[in-house]
Parts: sequence; C-alpha cells; structure tokens
Amino acid sequence: MERDYQSIRSLIKPGDVIAFSGKDLPSEVVKLATQSEYVHVAIVIWRDANNILIAESHIDLSLPSVGTGKKALGVQLQWLDDRLAQQQSPTWWAALKTPLDEAGLAKLRQWSQEIESQNIPYDFLQAIGVGLESLGLKRYNQQDDRAYFCSELVTCALQLAGAIDDQLNPARQTPASVMAFSCFEPEVLLK
Repeated sequence: MERDYQSIRSLIKPGDVIAFSGKDLPSEVVKLATQSEYVHVAIVIWRDANNILIAESHIDLSLPSVGTGKKALGVQLQWLDDRLAQQQSPTWWAALKTPLDEAGLAKLRQWSQEIESQNIPYDFLQAIGVGLESLGLKRYNQQDDRAYFCSELVTCALQLAGAIDDQLNPARQTPASVMAFSCFEPEVLLK
C-alpha cells in the first residue's frame, strides 16, 4: 500500500520501523545478498507534534547525529523529515501492531541515547556476515554490543522495548527479516 508521508506522519509512533531502499553500490550489494528491496532500517524513538526522531546505525555521513552533532559511521539519531528529504529511493513504514508500553518506551529511548553518545561504530564485519548467511554461506554472527549494523540495532531496540522475543539473535537479522517481524502491520510505502 502506498500513502503520502505527510498524510500519515501523525500516525507514526515510537517503536515503528522505517525501511529504506537505495541505488548506490552498497545498496545494490545488500539487495543482491538479501533478495529484498530493503537495504536499511531505522527505529522511531521519539515524536511530538512537529518532529519524529529515529535511531539508526548507518554509513551515511551527510547528516550530523542530532545528539552529538557529529557525522559518524555508526549509531546516529536523525530527524525523520531530514532523512526523507535526502532519500531518493523508496521508503517504507512498518507500524507496531501493539504500541510500546511506557516502560518499554523509556528503555528504548535511554538505550538509543546512550549508544549514540558513546559513538558506537558501524559493524561492517557482521553486516557482511549476515549478507553471506543470506546467500547460504555458513557464517554465524554473534551479538556484540561494541558495534551495530542497522538491522542489528533495530532488533536490539525492539527486544529491549519488549516488542519481540529476546532470544532472537540480532546479529543475524537483515532489513528484510526485521520488516517481516510479526509485531508489525503490513508495510506502507511512503515514497
């Protein structure tokens, strides 16, 4: 289903996931390895009437992270409107079926701000590993909190917030597998 971002912006809530496609070389490699259009995911951690804040682990240096003000390869907090303004490829929204409770929301926000302030780097090795696994090659990523790739970060955030099973290995999740989690409504194409 496709809907205009401005018409549904008010429906987006913390815990929801935003998925991105891309046309650059790294995006094409992810698409090939995962057999999916989803190449990146981020999680909504805060919103008010005018702004939506997402947490992501990214290799894009075009925007400084909201919390630290630094451009970094790794964990970043970004205003969703700013990320979408730069995004030229399709973008989707997956809403949680059940909103996060206050305790889960508080854990999500605190953890996201902590890892962003610690300048946690992007996990290139495990991102490659999950891609190899998607191709059927044997490589079993182990969860490691010293670095995160995008879908690993989102999976950890959802586990911490109580939205998904905490026994799931975050380091083995692709953007496509995150979007397939049963805690989400069917995705909506934003642009």
